[in-house]
Amino acid sequence: MHVVLQAENAWLYDRWCIITLVQRFTQDNRLRKADEFSSVFLFRRVLHGKYIKIHYRPNALNYSRLGLVVGKRIHKKANRRNYMKRLLRELFRQNNQNLLASDMIIRVVNYFDYSSHLEVIEEFRVLSNKIKSHN
Repeated sequence: MHVVLQAENAWLYDRWCIITLVQRFTQDNRLRKADEFSSVFLFRRVLHGKYIKIHYRPNALNYSRLGLVVGKRIHKKANRRNYMKRLLRELFRQNNQNLLASDMIIRVVNYFDYSSHLEVIEEFRVLSNKIKSHN
């Protein structure tokens, strides 16, 4: 019986490794340079929501890339801004397979916390579907 448990745990571990490799948010998925950010802003495609604004631009790559902007005027405390960035990064990571190959910059326009995170998730889903329909 002990051997079976070890085998099951090994299978779960292998399955977890496969999932994390497929859905990771790597350096390739990030917009890093100022030129990459400016090219998206200059493309002038924007979708507005209550909490976020998504600037986007199609790219020639086979995958999407993300840039995040959460200004200090949204909230003074860095840990609150980091929470917002973590949530948006996770939403992008989970939906990366469904998005078209594009560069996206998500700007937070209004402060949100855990109490309103479900609204932000729904807003991201609606706006990302609009991006797919525009392309």
